[in-house]
Amino acid sequence: MFLNVSFDGHMSVIFGGEVTCPVCGAKTFRYTELLYETPFFGNVLIQSGFCSSCGYRLFDIDYAEVGRPTRIVFTALDGVDVAKSFLIRSKTGSISSPDLGFTLEPGTHGEPMITTVEGFLYKVVDYAERLKVLEPESADKVDQFIQKVYKKIDEGGFTLVVEDPLGKSLILPYRQESVRIEYL
Repeated sequence: MFLNVSFDGHMSVIFGGEVTCPVCGAKTFRYTELLYETPFFGNVLIQSGFCSSCGYRLFDIDYAEVGRPTRIVFTALDGVDVAKSFLIRSKTGSISSPDLGFTLEPGTHGEPMITTVEGFLYKVVDYAERLKVLEPESADKVDQFIQKVYKKIDEGGFTLVVEDPLGKSLILPYRQESVRIEYL
């Protein structure tokens, strides 16, 4: 059963119905595809399904349109830039800081995020704390890194580089002159 129902101009049901389950093969897999317009990522395709025979569940979000590959270079001059600039990372964006010495790759199922640069750096600290547990022999080095990140949250003075092959990530800076966008 194909549907093309529109809800308030922001969401449309593309398909809904029972189909063959990709796991058990029974025709009891309730599957729905929605096209949803988001403020930062454009149109996304939301897929969900549930098989009443074997219990298999599916939920996935993909971009329905792509942009140009981009590199965004953000320089935080002070703590105000850190606190009042927004970072929007799509599930395909990688973030690095040559000044702080880290790279965050999206992986196979990258998690999109919308946060302030400050909020992102606190997430980096959380990742570093987990690393101390996994590699206790590196604890001193990780502690030095964490202290450096805390200092940069307060004072600025670092660069973030966001690269996205689909062009969906961006930084909304407090000061426009603190960001440069390159199309790759």
